Amino acid sequence: MGETWLKREGEDPGELTFLTCGAKRCLPGELAGPALREHYLLHVCLSGRGVFQTQDKGYDIGPGEAFLMLPGEVSAYRADEEDPWHNIWVGFTGRRAEEYLQSCGLNDQRRVCHCDQLEELEACVEEMRRFETAGRGCELLLQGGLYRFLGWVAMSGKDRSRRGRDSGGEYVRQAVEYIRSHFQEALTVARLAKYVGLNRSYLTTVFQNTLGMSPQQVLMRFRMERAAQLLEEKNLSVAEIARSCGYPDPLTFSKAFKRTMGVTPSQYRCGSRDGEKTSVEA
Repeated sequence: MGETWLKREGEDPGELTFLTCGAKRCLPGELAGPALREHYLLHVCLSGRGVFQTQDKGYDIGPGEAFLMLPGEVSAYRADEEDPWHNIWVGFTGRRAEEYLQSCGLNDQRRVCHCDQLEELEACVEEMRRFETAGRGCELLLQGGLYRFLGWVAMSGKDRSRRGRDSGGEYVRQAVEYIRSHFQEALTVARLAKYVGLNRSYLTTVFQNTLGMSPQQVLMRFRMERAAQLLEEKNLSVAEIARSCGYPDPLTFSKAFKRTMGVTPSQYRCGSRDGEKTSVEA
């Protein structure tokens, strides 16, 4: 696996102490864990995709995302079957580890962050791995590498916060365009998040902050607007309209339509022909 390990039992871990680092191109579906770890482990996905699973939550991880494993926690991570990831990682401990992670935008509640400086991070790990067998004489170099690694992650967070609303708006723009082109398919938030390169929870937050709606609500709006248009303009059956709007089951479609529009598809069609229309609710 190409992993560096430098740990001496009984020593004071200090404010921040390097323990391990590594890099790996995983096989499709390759699983690590579940395992209980005694130190912090910070992974960065350089390419490909996978899933990070804690005891109570799962995260879809893509290129440019880092995920944090906590000491004393059982967690696992698995490479995607079709697009397995290439990951780098560092393991560390120390009295101020939590503080340094906080500067990266990571804590026990926020386990995933975005990293833009992937080349710098990869070079940093490669440099640390070169000292793998060098022993004590390279401890300071390994420590320096750890600080640089965390510094690059923290810098990514600051750059992203400065871009803030603009970068969020760009993600939303891309996602909305994708919804517009694929709403008639079995589109999920996970698939949408994978397309734009974010995890599902962060994508939902960006949508709420930018549009005041979730991705599911935007998808529903596109589907209902298209369904209303077809009911007005085409002599298709409700089942045919349901399928063309991403609903294989006509009953599920009819319930969603009534919940959104306030009337059934058949009632809407009759009303539109009588000159009465119901607008899609925001």
